[in-house]
Amino acid sequence: MAKKQDRGAALVTGGAKRVGAAFIEALAASGHDVVIHYRSSAAEAEALAKKVRKKKVKAVTLDADLSDPAMAGALIERAQRAIGPVSVLVNSASIFEDDEIGSVTAESFNAHMQANALAPLLLSQAFARQAPAGSMIFNVLDYKLFNINADYFSYTVSKAALKTMTEMLARALAPKVRVNAVAPGLTLPSPYHSEAEFERLHDDNPLGHGPTPEELAAALVYFLDAPAVSGQILCVDGGQHFDPRLTKDVFGALKG
Repeated sequence: MAKKQDRGAALVTGGAKRVGAAFIEALAASGHDVVIHYRSSAAEAEALAKKVRKKKVKAVTLDADLSDPAMAGALIERAQRAIGPVSVLVNSASIFEDDEIGSVTAESFNAHMQANALAPLLLSQAFARQAPAGSMIFNVLDYKLFNINADYFSYTVSKAALKTMTEMLARALAPKVRVNAVAPGLTLPSPYHSEAEFERLHDDNPLGHGPTPEELAAALVYFLDAPAVSGQILCVDGGQHFDPRLTKDVFGALKG
């Protein structure tokens, strides 16, 4: 990976916990100063910042409700004021709520689109205005987009929008900014299922190995180290994107 002075700082939305925290740790380990965005996890964000500062990098925490377009649009400028030019943007934050065609409402659909598609767009727009040459945007998608089913309807549509945006932004922002993405499989327990269900299903995939947050972070590091790669999406999912059993969400399709 290029030296820190060649890269600038990195901002990870939803960076205080779960996969977002793994991205922060990987970026700090590579020498990047980091901005840890959070909505309500202030204590976790501050604890993570304290931890990564031991790697001799700068770390700041910024709160924002990304469902508010004004707050989303202003986050990059706030980060730049706090830590300097931002050359890596990781759009990791998202909402994940259960609905289907019979229960979708305008409110649920718009909530997913605002947080999972519009916020990354506004962040990317602001990021590109200040990004040094050689910068990169990294979006977090979902393996479901490559093995489509009708569960989690609004969530899936919002992530499909972000997938298309990844490809469009790669064209629109070249050569100054590269844009890539990861499509994770079942990585961590969700609020909708028990720890036991997660443990049963995590490795129930063609490779017999479900992804870890660290493996998703390794995908980010790969893309940062690959200056000739843009507009690409890497499935890190144990092969779930080609598992023929998944006619529903993994928890619904692979019932015990």
